[in-house]
Amino acid sequence: MVPVIDGKLHHFSNAGLYDGLFTLYDAESQTLWNHVTGEAEYGPLVGRSLGPPGNELQTSVGQALEMDSTMEIAISDRVYFAGAKQFGTAGAVSAVGGRGQGAANQGPAGPNPNAVMSDRFVQTLGTEDVRRPRMELGLGVWTNTTHRYYPVVRIREHGGAFVDRMDGRQVLIFIDSESNTPAALFVNAKSARKQDKDVTLDDGSVVRAGVLLDRAGKRLPMEHPQQIFTRWYGFALTFPGGEVYGQ
Repeated sequence: MVPVIDGKLHHFSNAGLYDGLFTLYDAESQTLWNHVTGEAEYGPLVGRSLGPPGNELQTSVGQALEMDSTMEIAISDRVYFAGAKQFGTAGAVSAVGGRGQGAANQGPAGPNPNAVMSDRFVQTLGTEDVRRPRMELGLGVWTNTTHRYYPVVRIREHGGAFVDRMDGRQVLIFIDSESNTPAALFVNAKSARKQDKDVTLDDGSVVRAGVLLDRAGKRLPMEHPQQIFTRWYGFALTFPGGEVYGQ
């Protein structure tokens, strides 16, 4: 998000929870902001947005370097896992176990699909959408006119990759083999399939290590729709009445 409002840099911190999600607060205007959409939710700047927000894509160091070999890599002290080992010492606020190292919510394979939300998060929830299980993992994708949720289980039922349509455009929905997380990418193809670690499209292009390549192996421009890898309750409460793929 862009922390500049009317040409002035604003300073943000976590103000607490709303709808089970963290809420941002800026010290200058004392406004509360949605951390997913960047929209002001309460305070003097309601109607404004910290945008347009960029995409927080799940990726690995290797994929980042494939995209830009000069990219600098910064690693915080937060607990993280690599090579089945745990690194870092700093704790964090967990939706499933209060303040700590979040072991119940995060593991070497990613977020725990069997996690249970802690009571203090539950107390902040609004009216929930019960079309999907509260803590289900999936990919939320949105445009100005469409809000759609792709449960991970549905993506896997399609072999881990398929092409859908959104606002008249073809969008590839797939499970990235390196990060083991879902992602969305606008494409020109009509169908896709997983082949080893690659995603092969029917127009001859390939997604490899997070990069879109043509049939000759040349890198192609990539355009991602707005997306977030999240639990169902977070997407549903941020985009009430949004679509659910497959139902």
